[in-house]
Amino acid sequence: MIIHIGEHKIVSDKKCIGIFNFDSLMKSPDNMWILKVLDDDIKTIVVMENSDIVYSKVSPYTVIKRTLLKHAYFWRRSE
Repeated sequence: MIIHIGEHKIVSDKKCIGIFNFDSLMKSPDNMWILKVLDDDIKTIVVMENSDIVYSKVSPYTVIKRTLLKHAYFWRRSE
């Protein structure tokens, strides 16, 4: 299956490690290797199994809602 992350970009669900919110990743200095090459208007960051980074201006919650299957898991903060 493929995941459409917006801006005419798609990724393979088999090679996708995670779909992350840009603002959440900014809270830890350990993630600077991902964030240092991205613009501030980026909202979604997808990390692939070969350490490639794919990004989009579409909200990660929108991307995840598009791809949830009947038995899929979705995690988010309680706030």
